[in-house]
Amino acid sequence: MSRADRLDALLRELVVVEAVPSHLYLDPVGSSDVAFDNALAGLAAVWAGQFDLAAPLAAAARRAADDPDTVVFAESVCGLVRAGAMVSGPLQEFASAASVSTRVSSELRLPLCALLAEAALAEARLDIAADLLTVVPPRTVLFGRQDHPFLTIIRCFVARVRLFSGDVSGASEEAAQACARARTAAERIFATATAAVVDGSAGRRQEARAGVHRILALDLAPTNALTSGAFLLASYAAIVGDDVRTSAVATLRASTDPSFPEVRIVDRAICFEILTRAAVDGGDLDAARAWQLRAAPLAAHQSAGSTVERIASRVSLLAGDSERSLEEAERSISLAVRAGRALEAAEGEILAARARMSLRERGQAARRLADVVTDADAHGFGAVRRSAARELRAVGRRLPPDARRGWEGLSARERGIAVLIADGRSNAQIAASEYLSEHTVRIHVSRVLHAFGVPTRVGVASALGALSVDSGLGPLTARQQQIVALIATGATNHSIAEALDVSESTVEKHVSAVMRRWEVTSRSGIAHRAAGQHPA
Repeated sequence: MSRADRLDALLRELVVVEAVPSHLYLDPVGSSDVAFDNALAGLAAVWAGQFDLAAPLAAAARRAADDPDTVVFAESVCGLVRAGAMVSGPLQEFASAASVSTRVSSELRLPLCALLAEAALAEARLDIAADLLTVVPPRTVLFGRQDHPFLTIIRCFVARVRLFSGDVSGASEEAAQACARARTAAERIFATATAAVVDGSAGRRQEARAGVHRILALDLAPTNALTSGAFLLASYAAIVGDDVRTSAVATLRASTDPSFPEVRIVDRAICFEILTRAAVDGGDLDAARAWQLRAAPLAAHQSAGSTVERIASRVSLLAGDSERSLEEAERSISLAVRAGRALEAAEGEILAARARMSLRERGQAARRLADVVTDADAHGFGAVRRSAARELRAVGRRLPPDARRGWEGLSARERGIAVLIADGRSNAQIAASEYLSEHTVRIHVSRVLHAFGVPTRVGVASALGALSVDSGLGPLTARQQQIVALIATGATNHSIAEALDVSESTVEKHVSAVMRRWEVTSRSGIAHRAAGQHPA
């Protein structure tokens, strides 16, 4: 069998069965292609979470590698082994393998470069992973098949590299392609989980939540990299949406062992962080320290140090030692920045802000968080803004709105005031109708101007367009305008009531009033008519 035939056989089996029969991909005893055979066997072992078995196979493959194909393949498996075992490795050889990736034979370039990029991501080498995407061919055909099951897995690999490199838009496109083209059950499971974590990171909470619940509803055992990985991704999607309980449930389903030995060390550390956070949220210091103890040995690994420091920061804050918590959060940030892991650095900043606010350093906490959110907004990490806003809200402070999002960057209250501004109301008139002080209205107005990137009230009117009578629709109150805006985003009455801090029956009355005024009979009718009023 050719190299392509053997790799093709292995990759197909990795997606569709739990155990891979070696006769499908290894040459008979006495084969002269030792490096490639050992890399194949090592990849099969890694996929099953058997890192100790994979380690000598990967090392043997590296020693025998003497051409670009085997160099890249062997180092991919070595990287995946290092990601799952507490062993160090010569990172210069990893970089060297990436440098010859353009010379990999054409029929093997897509799978081998994608595996090397996945290994780089697993080792927190985002610089190498991102560079490899420039040589990964289009994800359209693999070994002559447009429906090859491993194509979906490769798309998911690429989506995760793009996401953690800060390209949320690119990650969304790859994840959407993976979901649309998945054919087998295993493909669909992994693609759904990948899309959920991308949606969660982008701030698309409803889509992420739906994907997470689809994964958790499945009767799956964590038997290999796909099933364990699906639960891990579901866990990450839940945690970026602040659903700690669901995230903990998904985390615990990713392994049958509380040490999570079959998952990569970076994922292992994040599992312990999620479980620590759940314990901290429940005020259970003993449980938090138990998970911290599990995580502590991982601190020496380059991919886990930042996470272990965040775990320590959470536990210290719960124990009442804010100064120590701040020191640990700062170390976490430093390690994440050094590794080029923007999302982890942002999470560390949020923990540091929490410690600073506990130390009554609220001004500095607010300034640091504003800077972090500005950077996160530029990369599309909507979850960072939400987490930072929650921390500041607890001490009566707020973030500036995202100037790139206009209407979508405003709160429900600010949307109502934007409508009144566009209607020509003065600050005094808005204050009277909304039962606010003029000082509060001025603050809201400045935030609305900032959100639309305009210096004057006329600019807001231009952005939103003429409302109410000018549009030919019945005039609505400011509260009704807020509710219409939320209906247009797909919000339910229950979620609208929570957002506006009113009863659900009050929301129902306003919805009925809007239907009567606009002469529509459904919520979709309201959303359709609203689309002509403002950019929502």
